[in-house]
Amino acid sequence: MAFDFESRFSRAAAWPHGEEEEHPLIIGIAGGSGSGKTTIVQSVVDIVGHDVVVQIPHDAYYRDQDHLTYEERTKINYDHPDSLENELMIEHISALRAGQSVDRPVYDFGSHTRAHETLRVEPQAVVIVDGILVLADPELRELMDLRI
Repeated sequence: MAFDFESRFSRAAAWPHGEEEEHPLIIGIAGGSGSGKTTIVQSVVDIVGHDVVVQIPHDAYYRDQDHLTYEERTKINYDHPDSLENELMIEHISALRAGQSVDRPVYDFGSHTRAHETLRVEPQAVVIVDGILVLADPELRELMDLRI
């Protein structure tokens, strides 16, 4: 007998807080570069399905630095919390939690800036947020039901 993901995750709002408001299960996964976060998340998405779980990578939220020269952008410490636009990510996670779609930024690692296009993300029963610093911001952390 297969695990019934739909019925399990439709109850995500009540776990672990017993809240009355329904919302997706928000899972935060942090770890160092090369630790396997993205591999694990992608495996979960592939097994469970895109119609149940969605991934939000923290590194899509690197601040747009197109006002700087390329040389200046290459000198930024991208492992520092200030390099990430957590305010926008918090806004997006809150919107997904409320059942609203968001237009997630797309970061161009070659040019060290955001691309002009965005990626439309629809709310799902489970939202997995992953990144090296995803648990560093208290306000972002507070939105998560489960932190790994």
